Amino acid sequence: MPPKTKLSAELIKNNEARLARLERFIAKGVVIIDPLTTYIADNVRIGKGTVIHPLTVIESDVRIGKNCSIGPFARIRKEVRIKDTASVGNFVEVVRSTIGKGSKAKHLTYLGDTSVDNNVNIGAGTIIANYDGKEKHRTHIKDRAFIGCGSILVAPVTIGKEAVTGAGCVVTRNHNVPDKSVVIGIPARIMKK
Repeated sequence: MPPKTKLSAELIKNNEARLARLERFIAKGVVIIDPLTTYIADNVRIGKGTVIHPLTVIESDVRIGKNCSIGPFARIRKEVRIKDTASVGNFVEVVRSTIGKGSKAKHLTYLGDTSVDNNVNIGAGTIIANYDGKEKHRTHIKDRAFIGCGSILVAPVTIGKEAVTGAGCVVTRNHNVPDKSVVIGIPARIMKK
């Protein structure tokens, strides 16, 4: 067995601290399926009944409510707020965003600088294009909206209450989608209200 180096001693110390943090979450009623593959930063809060699936990374300044489902393979970056009963699934990255109660983004999605209200469905492959090369812009998705698979939302943009984006559509910047309307195509155009 090779001798311990300063680096390996530091790695062991960091891993012990990480596992101790995870044990504290488990003691408070958070379910962590595989602590060996899960990273949760120091100043994170997670509500009771939330399930953290394997290979999930939760960075600093994150708040997750009760009875949520996170992962597997999710990356929750800084300044994220996930409300009760929300789901963030596999290969989803979230940063500087809020996800409302009962909302879900289950597969292959990027949500940056986004406010997702309550009971919203974010379809697989949805991308929020929040950076224009100079600045980052916000997206707002209102209650009960349905974002179709493969949609691209170019910020700044607002998707109205109960609005639907068709699969593969591109909602361009500042072309807000009205409440209860359906948009399709590239660029997205209103099909019906």
